[in-house]
Amino acid sequence: MCRRYNFIFLLFFCFATLKGVQAQHSTQFWAEYQFDYPFANVYLYEATVSYQTLMTANPQNKWWSVALSNTFEYSIEPKLDLTAEIPIGYTLQKENANSFEVSPLIGARYYFSQGKRFDIRFLLRYQHRFFRTIDEDLWEKSNRVRLRGEAWISLTGPNMFTDNLWYSFLDYEEFVVVDEQVNERFANRRRLRVGIGYRLNYMHRFDLGYTWQSSRNEIGGAFISDDSVIQFKYKMYLNPSGIAASR
Repeated sequence: MCRRYNFIFLLFFCFATLKGVQAQHSTQFWAEYQFDYPFANVYLYEATVSYQTLMTANPQNKWWSVALSNTFEYSIEPKLDLTAEIPIGYTLQKENANSFEVSPLIGARYYFSQGKRFDIRFLLRYQHRFFRTIDEDLWEKSNRVRLRGEAWISLTGPNMFTDNLWYSFLDYEEFVVVDEQVNERFANRRRLRVGIGYRLNYMHRFDLGYTWQSSRNEIGGAFISDDSVIQFKYKMYLNPSGIAASR
């Protein structure tokens, strides 16, 4: 139990570090719909459609982004999953500056305490980005590592598999570029998210979260942008016999 609270304390410490960043600030809104289909008791297919935009009254700074991500997971054992994901996104960053990105990822997720009231997880992913500035017809490539720690806390039930369940979540992620920088978008990031969710039943789940995100162009450089993000997600699971009470 002590180790779990130490992990959560570490995430709060990361949040305090982010809040101390002095940089250009923006407020964003993200909306996601996620569809999950488990099968054969060890596989999971997931599709996510997302919309992101800047909440500002200045039309010159306004941007929006849409993305589709397809994810495939394989459960090697109850505590370890292998993951593969292909996100595809389009962004209108400003007038006459559109971009397109394909950024496949491979990784693994480890569950420290799955099935408990405190569900602690760690996710390691390697991402290869193909980024194209449409107006300039210019392609760039970049690789980065993403490290994320997660804490899911069941508030009204014994674990995350309970129906009519209120839960909270807290996670922290580092994005680290390992070769070329993609100048059009901040590739090196820190992101911390906190929020609350409701699981109606196996099929329907709803999350409302707040994310603090800081970005920089170079690993050794200063954080020059930070964002406050209001995020809503609707998650739907089908085929309950595919992985009984699994995710």
